Amino acid sequence: MIFSFYSSIFVSLLPLLVTSSFDEDLIIERRPHHVDWEDLFMEYNRYSAPNRNKQQVNITLEVIGIRNDKVLLELTQDWRDERLRFVGVARVPVPSHIQPWYPDTYIRNGWDVVVEQKSLELNYDGTFQFRQKYQTAVDLDENGKELTLVISSFNNYGTERIHYNLVDSKVDLSTHSHITSKQVLRKSDNLHFDDIHITIHSNPIDSIISSNSTF
Repeated sequence: MIFSFYSSIFVSLLPLLVTSSFDEDLIIERRPHHVDWEDLFMEYNRYSAPNRNKQQVNITLEVIGIRNDKVLLELTQDWRDERLRFVGVARVPVPSHIQPWYPDTYIRNGWDVVVEQKSLELNYDGTFQFRQKYQTAVDLDENGKELTLVISSFNNYGTERIHYNLVDSKVDLSTHSHITSKQVLRKSDNLHFDDIHITIHSNPIDSIISSNSTF
């Protein structure tokens, strides 16, 4: 009888013991090097820029090679979207199925433009870094030496205006010595564009061998 009595008590308490153990197993901490993308992008509007009035985009340009009128370059764009700040690692790659807002940047005066590589990363403070490797042809100047790339927004996607700012540039070629840039305001179909003209200047000493430069 005593055994039967204690057995019945144990059976009645068993669901509580199991539930308590199960609940304790559910109390876990987030992995320190993990981003819950679905949670981060909940109610996120990818059709709207972080700043609806004037979105700033910082760009970095590295010229890898020049052959005749063709340029091989790496273009990096940075912008901050504070809607997507998170706690965790400094920077993580953005999965291909995640679609944030990003600037509709293009080389306005480019011909036969090919994007060979690209990557998108997100920093914990909401800063995106979008890297692209381009190959494009552009018209040479009247002397047939210098090239100018016109970086622009296609349609100011998600904002009234996208403002580009060249923060760093690099060219390490014997045929071309340095890069300069200037802002050019443009209006088209009642839209205002803040284009940036980036000129790759030839090296007067070695420009004679430019036709032999290879990628």
